[in-house]
Amino acid sequence: MDSLASILLEAKQPGKALPLFRECLDRQRKQLGANSPQLANRLGNIGAALLRHKQYSEAEKHLRECLAIRAKNEPDDWRTSNTRCRLGAALLGQQKYADAEPLLVAGYKGLRERAAKIPEPTRTVRLAEAVRRLVTLYDATEKKDEAAKWRKELNAAKSGKD
Repeated sequence: MDSLASILLEAKQPGKALPLFRECLDRQRKQLGANSPQLANRLGNIGAALLRHKQYSEAEKHLRECLAIRAKNEPDDWRTSNTRCRLGAALLGQQKYADAEPLLVAGYKGLRERAAKIPEPTRTVRLAEAVRRLVTLYDATEKKDEAAKWRKELNAAKSGKD
């Protein structure tokens, strides 16, 4: 059922995919427990898929739950910082800029601090993705100096340099 939901989402049919995702998650909550790291992984994966398809409001719900679990169980794990970035991206997509900014900044900072623990090629991708979101935020809020600063950081992140 989960695979079918993913296929439907890829086929740009979120109205059919979302109920299937919800049903799968309900089953997993019962099997794994509400604070399970495995449930957090599933929520994070669904949230990321929803972000890719610009289903920002629905992604926000899953990513908030994922972040709550990860912050409780794995506060210093790089995936917790990545979830902050993704939740910020969901808010950014909804033009909730004031709510998105602290999550995006903290998420990026956490990824930078834990960069050595992020496996390659994931490290370069996640750091660049986080900075790209900050550039988007500051462009959208017309903070040109901040956007320029983060563009420089983006060029460094893309090349894998510090």
